[in-house]
Amino acid sequence: MDLKNLTVFKLANQNMNYLAAKQKVIAENIANAATPNYLAKDIEKPQFLAEMEEQRSSLKMVVTNPKHFAELVSVSKGRDANGFRVYTPQPKDALTIDGNGVILEDQMNEASKASSEYKRMVTIYNTYKNMLSVANTKITG
Repeated sequence: MDLKNLTVFKLANQNMNYLAAKQKVIAENIANAATPNYLAKDIEKPQFLAEMEEQRSSLKMVVTNPKHFAELVSVSKGRDANGFRVYTPQPKDALTIDGNGVILEDQMNEASKASSEYKRMVTIYNTYKNMLSVANTKITG
């Protein structure tokens, strides 16, 4: 039995891949905290799960005016190795004198959240795996 074919494991695996990619982006932001003109990057959280991907592909967003959804149009369209979209959001806070937009406290907070969420996904994954192994054992008596 391949556990990756079960929905709960697919969801946990997808979320763990996303969180690992998020940690990588956060690490790059922290590494560039002193780089002039560097703006912190973020990674787009998947909006739909794999089972809903067919429904999503039939829906197309149409921008009728370039001023509508400006934040969606202006972000970069880069993707990481796992297919997650990495983008540079508009800075909410003032930049430093050299133009750097990385706030270390915010990055550390995001790293902590991602780490906690990853640990939670590992716990869920292991719990369901253990439940399945108990259900698959024969009871002899």
